[in-house]
Amino acid sequence: MARRTPATAGFLLAATLLASGCDDATSVNPCEGVDCSGHGVCHSDGFWPLCSCDPGWVPSGRWCVPGGDVVEDIEADTAEVSRTCGDGVVDLTEECDDGNADDTDGCTVRCTFSCHLAADCEDGNECTEDLCLTVEGGRACSSGPTRVGESCDDGNDCTTDETCNDVGECIGDPAPADTLCDDGLYCNGSPDVCDSSGRCVPMSMPPCPVGGCVGGCDEATDTCLPVGTDVVCRPAAGPCDVEDHCDGESASCPADEFAPAGTACDDGTGCTGDQCDGAGTCIPNTSC
Repeated sequence: MARRTPATAGFLLAATLLASGCDDATSVNPCEGVDCSGHGVCHSDGFWPLCSCDPGWVPSGRWCVPGGDVVEDIEADTAEVSRTCGDGVVDLTEECDDGNADDTDGCTVRCTFSCHLAADCEDGNECTEDLCLTVEGGRACSSGPTRVGESCDDGNDCTTDETCNDVGECIGDPAPADTLCDDGLYCNGSPDVCDSSGRCVPMSMPPCPVGGCVGGCDEATDTCLPVGTDVVCRPAAGPCDVEDHCDGESASCPADEFAPAGTACDDGTGCTGDQCDGAGTCIPNTSC
């Protein structure tokens, strides 16, 4: 029988390891089989499984563990040790612990990484690339310019031909003057127009000019504010009319009201006993 030499055995072992471990086609999702103890959701940075845990639970590697005291700490010889987030020591129930209150430096005040995925760092700027990078003490967001020279949209009606610059800003040229725009404000009226410098400025009458029953404008609710009931919005127009007051709820003057029918009045003819008809007219006394 042929005897396998040590060199031959070593070659076969190396070949076996290469065949089983270096084939990218056989790589698996790092979160495969990781259930975060049933108290969280696994996500990955592309290399390691990371757990986002339910309230009351904190990540510890591939698991979620209850927050608070930890029993049987290795360094404490199975004694019960109180764990404190923020003491600068990474405990079994913490992802990190840098001992400061800066949530953006890689480790939050809850002793979890500042980010886990690039999606956690999305800043809404199409001219930057947002990444979640491993840093000293944890994982932190990093943002840098991208797509330099490519078109973008800065959301400003008064700019045109916007492109990303080399510092991650979306910059455009001013739109022509009198281009219609909307500055997003209610109380200064609409529509608005561009002023040739890239700004959107009001050109219309405001919807809530102060006067009558209007006391001002509320930008938060896009409504006109009413004045109090002591304000006269319509004076009496004759002997059978009465002055009308704002009702304190509406910004409009209430319907015109008149003196009740039978109210004494004077039509100016010199004959007494005239009476209002309830519709604003003074009816003369024809018996004189």
